[in-house]
Amino acid sequence: MQLRDLFHEDLIFLNKKSRTKKGVLKFFSDELFKKGYANSSSKVLNLFLNREEQGSTGIGDKIAMPHLGDDAILKSTLIFAKVDNLDWNSVDNQPVSFIFGIALSKDKRQAGHIEIIQKLSTLLINPNFVIELNNVTSKDEFLNVIKKYETIEDQKNEQVVKELTNQNHYDIVAVTACPTGIAHTFLAKEKLIEEAKKMNISIKVETQGTEGIQNKLTHEDILNAKGVLLATDREIEKDKFADATNVLEISTQKAIHDARTQIQALLDNKGKRLKIAKGQSSSSDGEMTFDGFAGKMRRSLMSGISHMLPFIVFGGILIALGFLIDIIIASSSGVDINSKNFLSTFGFGHPVAKIVFDLGKVGLSFAVPILAAYIAFSLVGRQGLLPGFVVGAISSGTLSGSYGFLKNAIASSGVADPDKFLGTGSGFIGGIFGAFFAAAMVIVFSKYIFGKLPKSLQGIKNILFIPLFGTLTIAVLFWIVNIALIFINLGLVLFLQIFENRRELAWILGLILGAMMAIDLGGPINKAAYIFGTLTIANGHSTISMAAVMASGMVPPLGISLSMFINKKLWTNEELESGKYSNILFGLSFISEGAIPYTGRNPKVLVPSNIIGGAVAGIVSAALGVNIIAPHGGIFVSFLARTDLFNDFALSAGLGIVFWILAIIIGAITQAGAIILFSHLNKKYPNWTKIFIKKKRA
Repeated sequence: MQLRDLFHEDLIFLNKKSRTKKGVLKFFSDELFKKGYANSSSKVLNLFLNREEQGSTGIGDKIAMPHLGDDAILKSTLIFAKVDNLDWNSVDNQPVSFIFGIALSKDKRQAGHIEIIQKLSTLLINPNFVIELNNVTSKDEFLNVIKKYETIEDQKNEQVVKELTNQNHYDIVAVTACPTGIAHTFLAKEKLIEEAKKMNISIKVETQGTEGIQNKLTHEDILNAKGVLLATDREIEKDKFADATNVLEISTQKAIHDARTQIQALLDNKGKRLKIAKGQSSSSDGEMTFDGFAGKMRRSLMSGISHMLPFIVFGGILIALGFLIDIIIASSSGVDINSKNFLSTFGFGHPVAKIVFDLGKVGLSFAVPILAAYIAFSLVGRQGLLPGFVVGAISSGTLSGSYGFLKNAIASSGVADPDKFLGTGSGFIGGIFGAFFAAAMVIVFSKYIFGKLPKSLQGIKNILFIPLFGTLTIAVLFWIVNIALIFINLGLVLFLQIFENRRELAWILGLILGAMMAIDLGGPINKAAYIFGTLTIANGHSTISMAAVMASGMVPPLGISLSMFINKKLWTNEELESGKYSNILFGLSFISEGAIPYTGRNPKVLVPSNIIGGAVAGIVSAALGVNIIAPHGGIFVSFLARTDLFNDFALSAGLGIVFWILAIIIGAITQAGAIILFSHLNKKYPNWTKIFIKKKRA
């Protein structure tokens, strides 16, 4: 594939006047559409802008490389524009003079977009190419320069292939990876190779881009190299580097702009051994330490969330189907769906509904254990799986029966159903805390308690001592911690009871319950509010608290979904695909946990937005006197909503349904607006929360 063949004279602009990046991208989009390369100017523009939202394509050295691949492109092409010092928010904060646009059809993107970017990147890091590019005055000159330097690079590559064929090892091995896996990944590779050639040393670079791992490093490559350079902007699998003693971790930007210094640092043995837990290997104890533990906590949390997501999707959808099946069958059979008997088994009354409902409960029951297990796994390897899973199970309330000695204390405080109250675990927050705790304890056991065992017992240590004694110790300690969480929940419930029967305080009750339901999405605060709501209907009467609790719990997933429809730029393609529609079902089904993965990835924006949306829904619901008797079911039990603002049954029932749905809608709209606002603030002022605190104190 030759770059010369992808440039066309009608898309070469040597004196383009524009004041903004968006102006250039709009110009590119319009030209592609007018000249038959694309079927929609607006769609192409949005694709260009969406890519810029993920990270600037200004790669430094006065060069920008906006790119896209989509069905909207009818014929793949490259675009070139020379501009006068245009601000592109480049990685080196320098203005842009040369813009290479890449517009590929979907089939071309799948087949060879990486090769195109690699070839273009190779040309752009050649200073002689840039000098000649700056001097071109015609389209023919431009195309000749492209052809000239592409031929030079092809000849170099042929020579490199010949040299590598007879080479047994490399001086330096490297890995490059960026979040999008395109431009910076391959620019870093080319820069490292270029500088290595100048320094007369051999190098092999593995790229982890959108098409997976290319030029993969072997175990022999790593062992025989003088040093390992990891130029990555995201977490990668590092187990294979556990035996390397001279490893340097940097960003792709450092590889692009200062490759020589980084390579020289490795040659001077300034790297270090990575602190990696190698599962059941008999590696040295030094591989499992607290070094870098705090820095890996966020990345490990992301790993746990990604593994948990399928369980939430599976469980949430099946539970919603259980409610739907039960109400359809009951209605068609003439059953009074307002009766106490039906409501007591709603969702699992009919055998078919029960099977679906129970399968959903199984899926959700594993969500927190899986979350905790994979957080611990990301931190300490396979040894963290078992204790992480056990801690997650405790967080889910699996051992609630063992807290029976607390019943009298809980009952004496005024709680009508201590058993139900004790079923509260510590939710996903407990799972996260427990996972970090479990991982830390695994390190303690591995390094400090069993670290001095003879080598002959190392295998037993990893398959028996740590899994058995470590997990048992962690479980016992966390079981004790859970007692404190139970009484924290109890205190919150007792506090909320003060407001339940005070009409003038109803809106305050709605505010508190709404915020609590949305603040930790299944954690102890959320569960305290939910238990309070369910306890208020224990005597068989509908309550304002239960209506506010359910409405507020429905808002977080709905608000996230609504924001995805309003402004897609705020979310990644993966998040849009997984959450745009599924969160509607989660929200309508009163499954707040549907919002957990997205909140975990962007807590600075989502946590306050969740709280605001939930609080608004709670205020509106309580202020309008909406009450409900069902403890669960979401929108499928909306027919049970009533309002005590009217004594007439028809008005109470009819307007109760309207008011309750209105509260949910207002809450979701408010949350979506908050997400957009906080996202804008977070982008424009990354430290906006600190600024707010300072202003508040001033």
